[in-house]
Amino acid sequence: MCLGIPGRVVERVEGFGDQLALVTVAGVPRRINVGLLDDGAFEVGSWVIIHMGFALEVVDETAADQAREGLELLGRADPGPGATDSADRSDLDTN
Repeated sequence: MCLGIPGRVVERVEGFGDQLALVTVAGVPRRINVGLLDDGAFEVGSWVIIHMGFALEVVDETAADQAREGLELLGRADPGPGATDSADRSDLDTN
């Protein structure tokens, strides 16, 4: 099972072969890859489901709300203060 996070498209990022978009996730802006979506499948204001930095599908607001509610049940809906786009990998430090 993969964990998909809903985000709302704010704008397309110029360059990069039209593969990037700025999306807000729980109020935090993130750049994500939209290359897996069909051309014209989304526009500014669209909701997308994101996994590992890639938009996997375009959904309506109801589906985005349902995904967010599922994340809240898991305790994963709020990225918390100071959240960044990269995962904290300090737990893997073996030195």
